[in-house]
Amino acid sequence: MPRIRTAASFVPLMLIVSASVHADEIGFEELVARLGSAVPTGANVTASQVEAPEGSGGYAPDTTQGYFAGKTFNMMNGVLPASTHATEVGRNWFGSGGNSIAPGLTRIWVYNANGWAQSSFLRVAQGAIAPLNMPAANNRVVNCSWIGEFGAPYDNEAIRRADFAMNRDGTLFVVGENNGAGSLSYPLMSGQYNGLAVGLTSGQHSVGLPVGIDGSARMKPEIVAPGSFTSFATPVVSAAAALLYDVAYTLPFSQNVNRLANTTVKAALMAGAMHGPAWTNQAPGSGATRGITAKPIDPVYGAGTVNIDRAHRIFTANEGFGSSTAAGATVAQSLVGWDFEVATLGYARWYRIEVPNTADASILLTWNRNPTIAQFSAGTEPGMPNLRLELFRLSGGSPVAISGDAGAAFFAAGNCVSDSAQDNFEHLYLKGLAAGSYLLAVTRNDAANIASSATLAWMVEPQAILGDLNGDYVVNGADLGIMLGNWGLPGITDLDSNGTTNGADLGILLGAWR
Repeated sequence: MPRIRTAASFVPLMLIVSASVHADEIGFEELVARLGSAVPTGANVTASQVEAPEGSGGYAPDTTQGYFAGKTFNMMNGVLPASTHATEVGRNWFGSGGNSIAPGLTRIWVYNANGWAQSSFLRVAQGAIAPLNMPAANNRVVNCSWIGEFGAPYDNEAIRRADFAMNRDGTLFVVGENNGAGSLSYPLMSGQYNGLAVGLTSGQHSVGLPVGIDGSARMKPEIVAPGSFTSFATPVVSAAAALLYDVAYTLPFSQNVNRLANTTVKAALMAGAMHGPAWTNQAPGSGATRGITAKPIDPVYGAGTVNIDRAHRIFTANEGFGSSTAAGATVAQSLVGWDFEVATLGYARWYRIEVPNTADASILLTWNRNPTIAQFSAGTEPGMPNLRLELFRLSGGSPVAISGDAGAAFFAAGNCVSDSAQDNFEHLYLKGLAAGSYLLAVTRNDAANIASSATLAWMVEPQAILGDLNGDYVVNGADLGIMLGNWGLPGITDLDSNGTTNGADLGILLGAWR
């Protein structure tokens, strides 16, 4: 039996009483302001909650709580007294009444973590047998607010089985790190490749992976969220994932099944994350290696703080399509978008992006590890593609590298190359990217005949231009027409904010004309 505990099990009960949706910290208020009544709720999605047993063995939420009214709980390992920990996790994940951003999620399968890891799902130590299929009815998100270990060699087997299941089912496992900065990292379940390991925006969580785990040099966590403890930050990310899956089941977005890929949901969440002032992926700021990193994300904060509004903007954009050659990337992509691909041997994709004004850019590529059943217990670690991500300047029809000191003319800070040898994601984050034409390149660095699902997601945010009234980043006759049509009135044409549109505003517009 694995040694399992909740990620908050050492916390006095009196401290586990008051969590909140953190709507103002994760972009939910912005999402509601933008979408109004069309905001997704998770109604088209079902999910699984995996919990460490508590006290007398209880592992399920207290279903009598008012914020769980109208929800159906399927207890997969028997009916026992309710768990305080599971109740709080559920409240943050799908509780109604402002407790969660995904209150529409009403069908939940609940597992005891010991049973889930063994007979009820993963089937660790049961030989060449695949994990059970997830329950039907759009079961897409699995929340694991617990930490644990089997010990060698079964930890790696559990991780490989989890990656196999996510790759097979298109599910996303969202798992919590241990609490406490500098604390011991546990292999279960943060050691998986294909899901999301969650830390705290405060940085008070474990980082990295234990020695002996597949790819132990990989970076963990992948993302952070607000909360008193990781147990309660993890369901905040699970709720955000549920909203994106909900979108993927809703017209017109459901017409593109690539949105249901777990790499697409993961890429949107990571690319849309907010980078705080302390965030760094350790790219040198000067010298020949300026802008080049082998550590794609921050060692403590991952890709940053989950932001559902930004992730939703990426996820609902039209899918872009890259070219197999730089010369073929003749059609410019939108400034916000994504592309799902299968990265086969020799894989390469090029994307053209036109930046109209000085901008910040967040670009993230993630791909799945795909272990076979035969590799569950094998001593050799399953292989995986090694992909590289780089942004070039387009000059004279050809890509020109912008790494090194010469790149300072094109971006103020950040990285234009992400080239990790062990992670299954690459990330570019650029501040002050100059206006112009760019080529984004995804290339494969290995010779293994392994295919993998992969999604590239990007968000380029140009600075606003005073006088650009129609949002096309150019001040011209179209904007002049808008101003003249609103002459003498307040509104967006009142550029000097004096309450009316007049000659002073016209002077500002003409001064920005281009």
